[in-house]
Amino acid sequence: MRASVSGRQELAARVQQSLALPTKKEAQIVLDGMVAALEATLLNNLGSNGFTLKLGSFGKFSVRHKSGILRKIGFTGETIQTTPRRKIKFISLGALRQRERVY
Repeated sequence: MRASVSGRQELAARVQQSLALPTKKEAQIVLDGMVAALEATLLNNLGSNGFTLKLGSFGKFSVRHKSGILRKIGFTGETIQTTPRRKIKFISLGALRQRERVY
């Protein structure tokens, strides 16, 4: 998961302030650990359809499996079966969702 440099620095500063950490480097370590834990949890549960990871009033991640479908290639007329896919969807909740509706 990549974020913009300024956004990541702002998030690290907020983590440092809320956890009363002495350095920004420690806040970045905590932040990197949290992102790695989220990523590992989602990757471990990619096989289970309908898995949901809810993060309080921030939002939730859900895993959906989509089966392959038949597609017709226009210029050859050939019909092929697409590969099944796994999708990770994020739904915002709480204050973030309210702000989202304003824009």
